[in-house]
Amino acid sequence: MECSDKIWDPYRFMGAVQRYEAVGEETGKDFVLAYLGREEVLKELIESLPAQDCLACFFALDQTGDERYRQLIETLAGSRAWTLELMPFVTAYETRYKRKEHYNEITALFRKEEQITGTGLIALIETISQMSEEIYEYYRELKDLFKAVVREKIKELPDSPEALEIGYSILKACNTGVLQREKYSGFGELIWNGTDRNDKDACTGLWEMVNAQYIILKKQEG
Repeated sequence: MECSDKIWDPYRFMGAVQRYEAVGEETGKDFVLAYLGREEVLKELIESLPAQDCLACFFALDQTGDERYRQLIETLAGSRAWTLELMPFVTAYETRYKRKEHYNEITALFRKEEQITGTGLIALIETISQMSEEIYEYYRELKDLFKAVVREKIKELPDSPEALEIGYSILKACNTGVLQREKYSGFGELIWNGTDRNDKDACTGLWEMVNAQYIILKKQEG
C-alpha cells in the first residue's frame, strides 16, 4: 500500500487520535486540534478531509467543547455521500444525535458489499465500535459479518497486501471484545512485529493506529 506523507492522506488524524488515547501523547491531540480548528481551512476540511478521518471531529469536539466542531460535524454529515469508509462517522453521528434512526441503512450498506477489502474491514470494526449495543439486531449482524470476513482474511497473512489493515482490525476487535483475544490477538501481533516502522509503503497514520492498538492490547493483558 502506497501512502505519501501529505496531511490529507487517510488515517493521519485518526492515527494521532489513537496515539493520544493509547499513551496520552499530547502531540497527537495537538496535531488534530491544530488543523481541525483553523478557521481558514474549514472549507478545505469539508471538501478534503478523508472519510476515514471524519471521526476525528468528534474527538476534537469532546476535547474542547467548541461548537465549531459540532457545526463541522453537521456540515460533513449533510454533504458527504455514504461510503463504507464514512460509516464510522455516520454511525457516531446517528448514535449521538439522531437516535440511531439509520442503523438499518448503515448495516445494509455492509450487507450488500460483495467483497470487503482491508479498508472496508477497518470501516466495519470502527462502525461496530461506534454502534450502540442497545440496537442489538444490527450490532450483532455487523459483528458476525466482521468475524466471517476476518476468518477469510487471516488465511492470507502475513503476505497479504492488506496486512496492515487486517492487523489493525484484528487488534481493535480484540481490544473491544468483538474477537476473542486468546484466539485472534496473535494475528494482530504478527503484523505489528513484521512491519518495518520506516517502510515507505506503509501509511504513517495507519501504522500509528496499529501501534496504538497493540499498546492497548498489552495494557489489557497486563
